Amino acid sequence: MPSFFSVPGPIKTIFDSFPLAIYPAISKQDDSMSGEISRRKFAFQGSNARQDTPNNTFMLGVYNVFAELESGCLLATDPLCLYAQFALCKKNALGLPNGSTCEGRGYPHSIALLSHAASAKESLPILVEGFSKRSIRSAEGIDEILRTRVSHDAEQLMYITMLDHVVYDCWIIQVLYHTTEEEFLRLYSHDPKSTTALLGHLAIGNMKLALVKRNEFHLRHKELVKNIESPLNVYKARSLNHLLKPIFDKCKKTLLQFQDIMSDPSLRSTKDVSPTYLELKIASYILCILNLDEMAPLRAFVENQCQGLTKQAKLTVQKLQKAALN
Repeated sequence: MPSFFSVPGPIKTIFDSFPLAIYPAISKQDDSMSGEISRRKFAFQGSNARQDTPNNTFMLGVYNVFAELESGCLLATDPLCLYAQFALCKKNALGLPNGSTCEGRGYPHSIALLSHAASAKESLPILVEGFSKRSIRSAEGIDEILRTRVSHDAEQLMYITMLDHVVYDCWIIQVLYHTTEEEFLRLYSHDPKSTTALLGHLAIGNMKLALVKRNEFHLRHKELVKNIESPLNVYKARSLNHLLKPIFDKCKKTLLQFQDIMSDPSLRSTKDVSPTYLELKIASYILCILNLDEMAPLRAFVENQCQGLTKQAKLTVQKLQKAALN
């Protein structure tokens, strides 16, 4: 009498007729993933850029990058990310990334294109230090460190704080209300071309909700945030003009004031010295604004009225590159 656990004869015959196949172990090496990671990472340049061990390296996570026309350097598309990028170059005497990958001898400091979801608070930049024991600094942690570097200079700290409220808020309303979905993805997605129309619309909604919570924008402009959080997504710049215009007007006034303020030699670095943190902050906003769509009102204003700040921003990039060579 067959056992309860035995396989019935006809079924056993069927399975025995198939040849036994032995499959190799699955490799832990994922070539496609390695290629994707390599494609989204760019090495900082200069003699200090490569280390002997990965535990001595850092990786700055940003939304996306663009090539600055005059220098050819890759710059973060977001002003807070770009300021962190500049600050790392200044502190470590690094040259800006130029599009070269992280391949080659040694282990380079790098910049990486990440999703906003890579951060616990859904905001970039983040700074990943080390390899075996990784330390991850949030956007808030990076901002706190950078503020301590100018804490000894009350005037410089005051101006940086002003820029991070007035000009930052205007930047946010530009990318929320004066860019197409395609343009927004170019600024805040690491891979905008592969995003489908439907997923792109959903992703943009999530990105914008995360973006307005960064740098306390949602606390300063609660009515605008309510509009963005609307499930119907019906926000239009024209219908919100009474809220948007004062922000834009204040930003224009502030930028013109800074154009006059920065004519004071005491606030600028000399020709052969690394730029000040205030110069880095101004350059991060100006260069990102100039990377906006040509139809963006803030870009048009900077191009027409802020030639002095534009010239200074480009000079700041040159100073960073020169300092990395010394």
